[in-house]
Amino acid sequence: MTRSAMFLRRDTSRRLVRATCALALLAGTLAGFSARAAYPERPIRMVVPFPPGGNVDVTTRTITTALSRELKQSVVIDNMGGAAGSIGAANGARAKPDGYTLTATTLLTMTANPIMIPGIQVRLSDFQPIGVLGVAPCLLEVSAHNPYGIKDLPGFLAYARAHSGAMSIGHGGNGSMNQLTAVLVEKEFGLRLNAIPYKGAAPVLTDLLGNQLDSAVDQVTSSLPQIRAGMLIPIAVAADKRLPNLPQVPTFKELGKANLELATYTVLLAPKGTPQPVMETLNRALAKALADPAVQSQLLNVGVTVQQADLAQAAAIVAREQAQLAPFMKPEVLMPRK
Repeated sequence: MTRSAMFLRRDTSRRLVRATCALALLAGTLAGFSARAAYPERPIRMVVPFPPGGNVDVTTRTITTALSRELKQSVVIDNMGGAAGSIGAANGARAKPDGYTLTATTLLTMTANPIMIPGIQVRLSDFQPIGVLGVAPCLLEVSAHNPYGIKDLPGFLAYARAHSGAMSIGHGGNGSMNQLTAVLVEKEFGLRLNAIPYKGAAPVLTDLLGNQLDSAVDQVTSSLPQIRAGMLIPIAVAADKRLPNLPQVPTFKELGKANLELATYTVLLAPKGTPQPVMETLNRALAKALADPAVQSQLLNVGVTVQQADLAQAAAIVAREQAQLAPFMKPEVLMPRK
């Protein structure tokens, strides 16, 4: 074989090797694009770290059907209550950051629990915010059949002052927005109430309706059906203006207590480290689900306001709300009185 023929053969071999490597690289890249584009390929688990029937559960269930439609995969709710929402949140934070386990919870719960519960390791910083599921104000309420004849704020205040330290007020758990609202009701009106924490909204309402509790703080979301049925009397709502579905109920603000303007932000979170393309897919799907007029109507019907946000806006909302909550994130405010 001539020298030129040998050179040509070696050159051809090198080109074949390069071409083979290039094809392999291209195939790998295309496979990566294909896998990324295919998300989600299987059902998505959404952890709700509270029992069924409360604000977060109701809000999340209202949205999941439309979210499933947009993602073209089932979104399955997994209620994991316990430790004021920390057990479920920890489960969600430890999940593989691939977009197949999400967590729906409240900003206050994630911020307050590390202060209130010894040994809690999960933090809001363990997650990445996908978006806001809804905003629901808190309200003060009594049973329509309470034995004290309380029907409005003056009646509530008169009884509370006459029975200082004895009048009970229930809420859905220490570290919840309901608890913080109850604390501020005491502070703003100069009361001393017997605060009783429960594991979620449902048992609070059960005892309130059975007159085992004198009063309660709850989100509008979970109490609205009983209010409409005439079983509960809303005393005042912690919102900046009266609610469209409860126009007869005054705000604390118009009653002279501007500091009592508190709402629960229910947020959708993914474990830290979730790829950006997956986050973008989830955020776009959530935006489309929340833009659905049927979903907006259903949320409004249960007292929840929609707040659209892209990924950057969602992160900004989380930061803003944490800053606003910071003055209250102290053991002397959140911890139950001895």
